[in-house]
This record gives sequence, structure tokens and C-alpha cells, in this order.
Amino acid sequence: MPAISWENKYSVKIKKIDKQHKKIISILNDIYDLNQQEKPQEFVGKILQDLIEYIKYHFSTEEGYMIKYEYPDIEEQKREHEKFIDKICEFQKEYLKHRSITIVNLFNFIWDWFAHHILTVDKKLLPFFQQKGVG
Repeated sequence: MPAISWENKYSVKIKKIDKQHKKIISILNDIYDLNQQEKPQEFVGKILQDLIEYIKYHFSTEEGYMIKYEYPDIEEQKREHEKFIDKICEFQKEYLKHRSITIVNLFNFIWDWFAHHILTVDKKLLPFFQQKGVG
């Protein structure tokens, strides 16, 4: 059973973005599963790299919609995205330096940030994009 399941409350009603959010939840569940394994650290590096690459792709998608439809608060979104990537890169640097990180801390940080971001910051996108007919 996954640690986190998709719920409709996370939807921003843009199919492409919702699909990407679901993929991020899947990666989070992979991180959670690492904590259940006997030798989780050997897989952390790959998952962190995959996460960073996918998050950058996802943020690029979101920002692309914002640029295309002239979302007025795009700079706030970009700052939030940059802070998140910076923090994940800190986890990656820690892992590369010590070949070990506390997986629970990584999972908790990502989930707390991601849930907050979707439910507050990304939800601000919903009425704007609905008004523009995006879906």
C-alpha cells in the first residue's frame, strides 16, 4: 500500500499538471519504500537524481502554462520552485558527501512542501486557468 494516494483535492484541473503531480507522488512513494528496505542508501542517489530531473521538468511545464496565459503571479511561483529545487539539491549534496541521508527527513520535507504547494500556491492557478479555458 502506498504511503500517499492521489486525492481529488490535489487536482488543479489541468490534466497534464495533475498527471505530473501524480508522478511526483509516485516518486515520493518510492522514497518511502526505501525506508522499508534493508539497504536503502544504495538507491537514494538515483531516486534523488530522478526527482530533481522530474521536478525541473514539472516546474517548466507549470511555468510554461503561466507564461502562455500571462499568469500575474508567475514570479512568486518561480521563487517557490527555485527554493524547492535548492533544498532538494542540498539533500543530494549531503548524500554525495556522506553516502547517506535520513530518508524520513527527505520524505517529510518533500511531502510537506509538495502538499502545501499544491493545496495553496497551485490552487491559486485553478480559477485563473479555468477563466482562460485551460484544462
